[in-house]
Amino acid sequence: MRALTTTKDGSVELTHVPEPDRTSSELLVQVSASTASRGDLHSIRFSPPGRIVGLDVVGVVTEEAADGTGPAAGTRVMGYTSTRGGGWAERAALDSSLVVPIPDTLSDEMAAALPNSGLAALAGLEAGGFLLGARVLVTGATGGVGRLAVQLAHLAGAHVTGLISSPERREQLHTFDWLSTVTTDDETGGSFDLIVDLVGGEVLSRAMSLVAENGVVASLAQTAPETASVPFFWFAMHRGARLVSVNNTDGQHEAGRGVQRLELLAHLAESGRLDPQVTGAASWEEAPRLLAALSRRELDGRMVVRIP
Repeated sequence: MRALTTTKDGSVELTHVPEPDRTSSELLVQVSASTASRGDLHSIRFSPPGRIVGLDVVGVVTEEAADGTGPAAGTRVMGYTSTRGGGWAERAALDSSLVVPIPDTLSDEMAAALPNSGLAALAGLEAGGFLLGARVLVTGATGGVGRLAVQLAHLAGAHVTGLISSPERREQLHTFDWLSTVTTDDETGGSFDLIVDLVGGEVLSRAMSLVAENGVVASLAQTAPETASVPFFWFAMHRGARLVSVNNTDGQHEAGRGVQRLELLAHLAESGRLDPQVTGAASWEEAPRLLAALSRRELDGRMVVRIP
């Protein structure tokens, strides 16, 4: 089969690769769409040549899981490849605990933008516990995970603030009229019960100084090049506050959690209550150009890779 595989120069190229091996709980999906994000740039740069990346998958099940779990052959699905990757290929193997059927009314582009980013956003918000009435700050709010996190926090009844890198980026979130936005240079006006950090580095360090007593700082990503540091006297100034590391692969296979969360994301998107804000789509032949544009920060919103 054909797939986009990593190259020595930190990009991808179309090559021929073997069909994916599968465990008894994995099914095979004929892929029609995946996504490209800045997170993929990091995966590609740190992967050896010849690896298939891609965390999101939309397509049709061609072979069911050997253990009988998961959707049947012929079902249109969306899924998350987890640490395995492999979404940028004609066919991908996915564990049945991370695949759900999707309604015909949900487009490939919309569905493709939900699994990885949506699961990450939910995991970050879950770290804060009960959110009704809570004050929540999401850093990197214009990124793929950030856009979903602010919406999901709002749906949970939180008062949400999005931290953005510059005033110009406010326009990207203008449809969320309930969302407060601040830049790294603004005064935030108080403290937050939950901070979902998607940047790391100095942004994480500053976010830690904004957490309320008994609040939580949930660190999900490290896209900034610098190292974060704990603010001086932080533990005494923010009694009971916690800094937790969140990985959206943790616990997804247990007790149907992955399926339940993916079904929730699909339902919210289909009903119009959750918008991943897909702003563009391109054929996988254009993937190297797409990745280069993402690296230069020339693209806003979520970008979808169409796979024939």
